[in-house]
Amino acid sequence: MNAEESAALLAQAGDQDPESRAEVASELPAALSGRADDPVLAALLRLTSDEEARVREQATFALGQLAEVDGPDVRAALWRRVGDEDTETHEEAVRGLAVRRDPGAVPLLAALLEEETAYVQTFTAAAVLGDPGLLPALRKFDPADPGVGEALQACDPAARERRDAAADALLDAVYALLPAADAALYASRFEANLTLLLVTAGRGEVTWNADALLVRADGDPRRAAELVAEDL
Repeated sequence: MNAEESAALLAQAGDQDPESRAEVASELPAALSGRADDPVLAALLRLTSDEEARVREQATFALGQLAEVDGPDVRAALWRRVGDEDTETHEEAVRGLAVRRDPGAVPLLAALLEEETAYVQTFTAAAVLGDPGLLPALRKFDPADPGVGEALQACDPAARERRDAAADALLDAVYALLPAADAALYASRFEANLTLLLVTAGRGEVTWNADALLVRADGDPRRAAELVAEDL
């Protein structure tokens, strides 16, 4: 998004129409610059405290789930929405704190999981947070349901250790199969999965979800490495 488009969004952030402000909130993450003094981030933080519940909910969702930013101001804004009279705003705040791996989110997210219906976004947040304290609540759900299996694996220390060992074996197998390539594994702060990065002379940087690769290979690291070679 260019500077002119960002300026137009910022101007609309103060619109008198709540629906307009809510729409702007959903678009602001795309305009973030990453600077500490970013006026776009300041506007998004301000909208999380809007007088209208619809705007607060949309802004809290945008800040918590769409904006890959962190810091004291971001977390403070999310914590202010914990316990919001609007239930959806409260839930978005909890999920936003969870994907930033805030330890204070553990009991709050567990409480969301204790509810009769849990959304896939809640399971995703649990997977990113990866805290064993969430296991009792997670085990009530069917592992085959979307997001549940990933959350269970991420929160179970033994399962996570097995996943990490398989990923390390995958990296070794990639090097054995493609010795000329430069490969690495890394984890994003906002994601639960490991990413396999491969740099080749012909393709540049290529990435795969390492967990998904291992699933495709039925847990066999060598077969997963072969899938990487086939994809290339």
